[in-house]
Amino acid sequence: MAPVLFCKSTEAQAVSGPVYAEPLPAVARPVDHPFDGVIELHVDATDIQRGIFNVHQQIPVVNGGAMTLLYPRWEAASHGPSLTVTDIAGLTVEAGGRRIAWRRDSYEPHAFHLQVPPGLRAIDVRFQMVAGGDLLTPDVVSVPWQRLILYPAGWYARNIPVAATLTLPEGLRPFTSLDVERSDGPTILFEEANLETLLDSPVLAGRYTAQARLASPGPGAVSLNIVAQRSDDLVVPAERMAELRRLIGQMRAVFGPTPFARYDILARLGGDGSSGGTEHRASSENELASSLFQDWPNQILSRDLIAHEIVHAWNGFYRTPADLWAPTPNVPVAGSLLWMYEGQTEFWGRVLATRAGQFTPAELRDRLAMDAAEVATRPGRAWRPLSDDVNYPSFMLRQAVPWRDWQRRRDYYSEGVMLWLAVDAELRERSKGLRGIDDFAHGFFADAAPKAPTRTYTFADICHALNQVAPSDWEGFLRTWLEGHDELDTTSGLTRHGWRLIFTDVPTAAFRANEEEVGVVDLTYSIGLTARADGTIRAVAWDSPSYQAGLRPGIRIVAVNAAPYGRDALLNAVRDSVNRPVVLTIERDGQRSEVPIRYAGALRYPQLERITGRPDTLASLLTAR
Repeated sequence: MAPVLFCKSTEAQAVSGPVYAEPLPAVARPVDHPFDGVIELHVDATDIQRGIFNVHQQIPVVNGGAMTLLYPRWEAASHGPSLTVTDIAGLTVEAGGRRIAWRRDSYEPHAFHLQVPPGLRAIDVRFQMVAGGDLLTPDVVSVPWQRLILYPAGWYARNIPVAATLTLPEGLRPFTSLDVERSDGPTILFEEANLETLLDSPVLAGRYTAQARLASPGPGAVSLNIVAQRSDDLVVPAERMAELRRLIGQMRAVFGPTPFARYDILARLGGDGSSGGTEHRASSENELASSLFQDWPNQILSRDLIAHEIVHAWNGFYRTPADLWAPTPNVPVAGSLLWMYEGQTEFWGRVLATRAGQFTPAELRDRLAMDAAEVATRPGRAWRPLSDDVNYPSFMLRQAVPWRDWQRRRDYYSEGVMLWLAVDAELRERSKGLRGIDDFAHGFFADAAPKAPTRTYTFADICHALNQVAPSDWEGFLRTWLEGHDELDTTSGLTRHGWRLIFTDVPTAAFRANEEEVGVVDLTYSIGLTARADGTIRAVAWDSPSYQAGLRPGIRIVAVNAAPYGRDALLNAVRDSVNRPVVLTIERDGQRSEVPIRYAGALRYPQLERITGRPDTLASLLTAR
């Protein structure tokens, strides 16, 4: 039979069906031009029983007719669309005693369209922000302006003046970087500020408070403002205060003049032992354990949080990546340079806290060992380089990631520490030991001043600044890190500084502190899992012995080698794995089974070891300036 030949038409074959109707732009783009009038904003934060903020605004009407109000979507500190309009309820708009109908945009749910009758000069807007949570409590109130305002589309945030008023519950003392015009009992009238400044200036108020000066009054003044659940937590030992004062001095020695007239450290001391921070140009929000200052030896994981957040005043707010800057909180941004914004800030937080005495050099090395081990054993780099991990905020923000080491999320923090250690080592070698990363920082963040406008930068600007310190192929150097996969040696900076990553059978104090904070026994570097006190597996390392055994997060271990599950039982089983195989009895999907773990070795915990014959330039890096 002769072969059947099929002829392919050279013309595309049309398929009948719907044709997409692309929506016309309905929200005015932000334009850098003056705004006529001042938004009056009043926030009532007294409904602590229900955890509800009540908001009333008077918004000037520039021209009658069509108007669009926007609820913020993007936060500078989260680098992604972290705000949700579901927080607001009860939205009403009135003018001249008449209610004005609004319509939510079909494609942009954070936008509300309305038609303003002619001749009106202002509209009254009211709504509730119902996601109070721990923002509103009897003894502590946090005021996030970015969740408490609507603003007109069509202007840059820096062009929109806002006169804000805040009413707090009786007996609470407020702290903020905003200037206060006057106070009338629990109601505070702040001096007029533009919308950009307001959104960047939260208020923290508390019943049990303390304030201490860390830097003298005048330009660059810094205050520690503590809000606690108990009055006993307000006592800060003199040694801790001295370290914080040295920290401010070390920052000025590295970065030069401050980009703020005054800076307010807003420290909220809680009780759960966890920590976290949010950066701003003239203040920072620091969630810290209630025992932070009283139990300093056991707070090794959070001692550098305050340092990290203050560094952001220079690295992130005075100078910010060009693709991460936006004229309003409703314009998308990109995070291609988060390894600089967050990575170098994390690096400086570690280094400056050590120079100030908040870490001993040995404690800092234990922290670096944890960073190095986490980054060096990250299998997800095989498919997803650092240049893609920086996209985390745009699509993974606050999403559950069950296989973190394979999926990767926010590695630009710890990997950034390793990257900038390597940069410092390269600068030292290229300059024959005469220059280092301090010289880069002093040049890159030069000319800061309280009223200085934000300066954006690009990848090329970073390379140029590095070349000013020590000429080299910095583009190639950085691209190797950003685009590297398994071939990348992420511990090269440590090695060049005279230290190597090793694993021992005894955990460091920093490693144990991390176990306690997360609430697990961590065997990531041996059998490849972490487990909670009740035996529930929290994480399984990709392609580890536990992974190969078919384990996954969420499974519960009920027995180890036939003995009831417990921390000691699991540790002892791994210690003895060279003599007796580890067999876990697990409960999965309601059924029990025995799972052997193919591992015969010691417990393994990260630590740094000196390299004989190499100079200890890490010690030089950590020496106070």
